[in-house]
Amino acid sequence: MALRHRPAAAWPPGRFFRGVSLAVLLAVLSAGLLRDSGRNAERATEPPLAQQLVHWQDAKHDWLMVVDPATRELVVYDATDGRPLERLGADDGLPDVQSIARQGSWLFVRGGRQPQMLWLKLPELRAVAVADR
Repeated sequence: MALRHRPAAAWPPGRFFRGVSLAVLLAVLSAGLLRDSGRNAERATEPPLAQQLVHWQDAKHDWLMVVDPATRELVVYDATDGRPLERLGADDGLPDVQSIARQGSWLFVRGGRQPQMLWLKLPELRAVAVADR
């Protein structure tokens, strides 16, 4: 008497399609997660948004420095009463001002058609260096 052994399929026919659909679903979800993590990494390396207003204060001065979007000039106001103190633009050697940022006693002015960084020493507001970017 001969025994017949029927080979069993690794996946029964009904479960095979369920397994494939589950694998496809997992692949799609994984791809979505990888894409989102890539976007978050790009956002983390982007520079911060440009500032249009900077507050600076020392023993003798309390200033608000603002980029005037219409004229692309740097306008300095007295922070205590709001009166304009000075307006700096192309006549003063500044490029078309796009954004400003402050660190310590330095004001960084970015602007111009060819991106350029100008460093102004506070409180003198005189240009110290120009760096092309």
